[in-house]
Amino acid sequence: MAEFDIIKKHFDFEQEYSQSVVKSIGDDCAILDIPKNKQLVTSTDTLVAGVHFFYDVSPADLAYKALAVNVSDLLAMGAKPLAYTLAISLPETDKQWLKAFSQSLQKASQHFAINLIGGDTTQGPLSITLNVMGLVKKGKALCRDASELGDDIWLTGALGSARSALKLHGKKLLSDDEQFLWQSLIRPNLPFKFAKKLPKFANSAIDLSDGLLADLGHIMVQSRLGAKLVVETLPIAEALIEVEGLEQARQFALAGGDDYQLCFTANKKYRKLIEKRANKTDTQVTRVGEIIEQGYEVLLNGEAYPITENSWQHFKSQ
Repeated sequence: MAEFDIIKKHFDFEQEYSQSVVKSIGDDCAILDIPKNKQLVTSTDTLVAGVHFFYDVSPADLAYKALAVNVSDLLAMGAKPLAYTLAISLPETDKQWLKAFSQSLQKASQHFAINLIGGDTTQGPLSITLNVMGLVKKGKALCRDASELGDDIWLTGALGSARSALKLHGKKLLSDDEQFLWQSLIRPNLPFKFAKKLPKFANSAIDLSDGLLADLGHIMVQSRLGAKLVVETLPIAEALIEVEGLEQARQFALAGGDDYQLCFTANKKYRKLIEKRANKTDTQVTRVGEIIEQGYEVLLNGEAYPITENSWQHFKSQ
């Protein structure tokens, strides 16, 4: 199949999720209207086979996760998903692979109410680049430099499961607990409904892709403040504890990546509001520490807790 045949058959699907999309696929550029008193936020991410995902991952799971991890960036900014572009490099034209990938991508687009408005297809090693766009009220975007001294540190969901699942690749028979961990890796469950009201109570936020310690560290650096984490409060799935034991589970929760949950800071006065929002959207939220003046304190029962796992870093061998 030629490039434009691939686009027309697999990626030009019907979608009407936003009135801000004036023109999408079919022209040299897409056209977007930015509503009055709104700002456009955007993020770009590249997923490379063998680095960000296994070569043998199913195309349906790959499509879902590729979009989900990018929408996660929008949620962390307090933005409503608007549109995205997709640039995909394919080693060959595999009609069955493309069909499964595009059908899953369309379902994910509908789930997150975000329009595919263009992109590019080319031949080469399998890689996927998405540029996502969202809308946020002017001046209300959640930036990493806006945490305040004394803020609570909150987490959505449970951490560490995806890191443990990496060890399960290639294993043919999985226990129920292992299957739960595997699904956490290939189908991250974003706190989508909860995040819609995040700007009402959060001062800063970040999505957890590289691990809690690393990602919270970005907030600390940008805000020029410190953080204290209480290890015994970390949200950890029972399946992870069953498979890894409590000690290793805690290490994965602190440093493991690929969770795509939200870490956000908020004034203590919003505790009841946050819990109410969590209950309303059936979202697990946990208060795990606070923003302090300086330093990075990781404490278990009041004592310094040693970290044995390393968070994800690109080019770490260079």
